[in-house]
Amino acid sequence: MSLLRIKVGLGLFPTARKFENQRDALFTEYHEYLEYAQSEELSRFEYLKQYLNSPEFEEKENDPEGDPEEIALLKKEFATLHKSKRLKHYFKLKANETKFAPLKVWKQVFEEDFEGNGLDTEKWLTRYYWGDKILNSGYSLAGDQQCITDGKNISVSDSVLSIETRKEQAKGIRWNPAAGFIPCDFPYTSGVINTSKSFRFCYGKLEAKVKVPKGPAYHAFWLGGEKILPQINIFKYVRGKFYLENFWGKSDDPESVNKDSTAVSGVFAGKSCIFSLEWSQSYLVWAINGVVVKTVQRGVPNEPLYIAFGSGVDGKVRSLPRDVQFEIEWVRLYSKTVE
Repeated sequence: MSLLRIKVGLGLFPTARKFENQRDALFTEYHEYLEYAQSEELSRFEYLKQYLNSPEFEEKENDPEGDPEEIALLKKEFATLHKSKRLKHYFKLKANETKFAPLKVWKQVFEEDFEGNGLDTEKWLTRYYWGDKILNSGYSLAGDQQCITDGKNISVSDSVLSIETRKEQAKGIRWNPAAGFIPCDFPYTSGVINTSKSFRFCYGKLEAKVKVPKGPAYHAFWLGGEKILPQINIFKYVRGKFYLENFWGKSDDPESVNKDSTAVSGVFAGKSCIFSLEWSQSYLVWAINGVVVKTVQRGVPNEPLYIAFGSGVDGKVRSLPRDVQFEIEWVRLYSKTVE
C-alpha cells in the first residue's frame, strides 16, 4: 500500500473541501487586511499616534494658554481608536502578513465556473484541435474505442460540467498513423473540451476541481500545443491510477520523444479533488488539494499551450459496465506578478 493511500485513509491528506475552506479563509483575511490598511480609521489612528507623541503636542499640552478640552478630546479619540476591534484585528493580521505572500504573487487571469445552462462554445472547443483545423469535425485517437461526438456527451448542470462516456454504437472518424483519418464504427461515445481556439498561456498556475469516476474508462486533464509535442498531463486516470506526465521532443521524430511519468494512487477517484500544475521557465510542479506530489526540471515547455479535458475507452478495455461522468466544477489560471 502506498504512503499516499495510507495518508488519505488516515485522514492525513487534506480533502478538496478542507483545502478550499482554508484558502477561502485566507482570501477573506487578506481582503480585510487590504481594506483596513486603506481605511480612514487607520489613517486617523496613525496620525494621532504620531501627533500625540510629537514635540509639537507636548508643547501644546504644557502651554498655560492652551485648550485643555481640545487636548482631552484628542486623547479620548486616540484611546477609543486604540480599543477598536477592527484595528486590533488589522494589527493581528499585519503581524502575520507573511502568510499573504502567495496571494500577492499570483493574479487570476482565467476562470471558468460553468455557469448557465450550457457550455460556452466561444471559449471551449468540443473537438480535438487538429480535427477542427483539418477536418472541421471531431475524430478519435488511434486505439481508442469511443467516438468523440462533438459536444453531445457534454452537459452543464448546477455549475458542473460533465463529460459522459456511454456504451452506445456510433459512427465516426479515427486517426490511423498508417492510413490517416478513416471512417469507423465505435461501441462507445465520449467527449473532449479545450481552449485551443480561444485561449493559450505560457507559465502560470493552473487548477481545476474535478471528480473522476472509478472504472475502466480513462479521464484526462492536460495541456496541448500547436503540434503533438510538447504535452503536459496534469493527470491521466487510467486503469486505477493517476499518471502525472510530461512529454517533449520533436513531433516528427518518434525516437526523439522523451517522457517523464509518475503514477499516483487511484485513491482520489470518486472524490472531488483539486489538481494543479505550477509551470515556470525552469520547473513543473504538480499538486493535489494543495499538497505537492511531483516536481520536474527537465523538458519544461516554453511555448503557449491550451487547456483540455477529455474521457474515453482505450483498446485494452474489454467492457464498460456502466456509463460514467467525468465532472469538472471549475478551472482557474493564475499568472505570477513577480519573480
